Amino acid sequence: MAKELGYYDKVGINLNILEFQNNTKLSNILEENKDIQFAIGRSSLLIDKSNGRDIVLLGAILQDSPLMLLVREDSNINSIKDFKNKKIMITQDAGSTASIKAMLNSNNIFFKDLTLQNHSFDLNDLINKKTDAMASYISNEPIRLKDKGINYKIFHPKDYGFDFYSDILFTTNSFLKNNPQLTKDFYEASIKGWTYAFKNIEETAKIIHNKYNSQKLPLSHLIKEGKSLRNLAFHEGSTKVGCLDKDKIENIIATYKVLGLIKNEIDLKNTIYKHNGHKSVSIKLSGDEIYKYPIIIISTIIVFIVFLFLFVINRKWLHTKRDLEEEIKLKIKEIEKLTFIDSLTQINNRRAYDKDINELLSLYTRYGNSFSIAMFDIDDFKVINDNYGHDVGDIVLKDLTQTILKNIRENDKLYRVGGEEFVILFPLTKLAAANKVCEKLLVKIDRDLKTIHNHNVTVSIGITSVSDDDNFESLYKRVDKYLYKAKRNGKNQIQYDK
Repeated sequence: MAKELGYYDKVGINLNILEFQNNTKLSNILEENKDIQFAIGRSSLLIDKSNGRDIVLLGAILQDSPLMLLVREDSNINSIKDFKNKKIMITQDAGSTASIKAMLNSNNIFFKDLTLQNHSFDLNDLINKKTDAMASYISNEPIRLKDKGINYKIFHPKDYGFDFYSDILFTTNSFLKNNPQLTKDFYEASIKGWTYAFKNIEETAKIIHNKYNSQKLPLSHLIKEGKSLRNLAFHEGSTKVGCLDKDKIENIIATYKVLGLIKNEIDLKNTIYKHNGHKSVSIKLSGDEIYKYPIIIISTIIVFIVFLFLFVINRKWLHTKRDLEEEIKLKIKEIEKLTFIDSLTQINNRRAYDKDINELLSLYTRYGNSFSIAMFDIDDFKVINDNYGHDVGDIVLKDLTQTILKNIRENDKLYRVGGEEFVILFPLTKLAAANKVCEKLLVKIDRDLKTIHNHNVTVSIGITSVSDDDNFESLYKRVDKYLYKAKRNGKNQIQYDK
């Protein structure tokens, strides 16, 4: 749209758009082809950066990656663990598919547990059951399946705590250094074009359909795709396209390191474009709160200036270095905390559960400290998403979380371990006591959770207690068995060891 509306022409840029091909290698395209100055890539650009490639990230058009695993509704794949021994079509590009790998690994499913198939990019292979799952885009293949009347499920890495950027505008530092104004003009025109496109989806879809439609997609599909991408382009409360968050990039790098894809350190100062306006100090306020409480921002700036002034003029503060180190330590702890928090519900995520359950098992083995575990998920959650939309589904998840937190004990811990799947750990608790808490929850949720008018939200719950022969896998498997027994027996009930 920036090209069609003349935004590039206005700043003297004669732009030629080259279409991406499946065999295009973006990691070195700008260094090896001097006729190309800008490109669009994925978060895997950070891997290339760590390997010495000259890359600077200008802006991330999609704040959340659309990449996910797509399965048929009738595939009997209901959770990540069900992927074991299944056939999966996925590209061999480890960097680009790292979020999927991290999602699987965090649930103790590894590539060695799967039958990996070369990606055919043919949706009919999923429809005809030549594969059990296919790496796909939320904004593409699900729309085509829905148009064909085929029900499906998606497993999105974001729901498991692995939130990656996508469609990242980038260039090289060498080009930026020699062409700072041209780069700034290109970046601003591009962001302006994307902003217009998301505000005018139907108009944009018609232009794409008529002039850029190499895939021969129908207009209706392009409109739906545009709406889907718009949901990925903005964080809650944000109206700005292209933002890059330094903390989020550090979390992505940390994930790549865990997967063994990044070994060298990355200097983010020459990685994030200075005009992007990425956050260096994070104050978590909604859009309304920012305008409602400008004094908070002003006060923060004043405090920082005063602190800097005092630091410079008073060198007799011998404890300043120690204090500064303590600020740094707090920031590291904050980043570590983000690793274990679910971004939607703000409760513990699957990685936090993995860590804590292993600690409880260790305490049981060493000291006999018994504990119980409850697993539950929302009954017919797909119906809620299909009938009311994913935005309403997200609100249901948040409201359910708050209801549970208000009705469990102080030492009980709540985790979101999947899309609509939750776990409560009950330290030093026998099964009967855990069951009593869950019975109270069942009633409270059915009676009080009224997020959707005329639609009662209910949950099914499985409960078990640790035994001498248990390990991480056996305990999870047993409580999961009781959960699905509750679902098979009519839902909105509890099943447990008897």
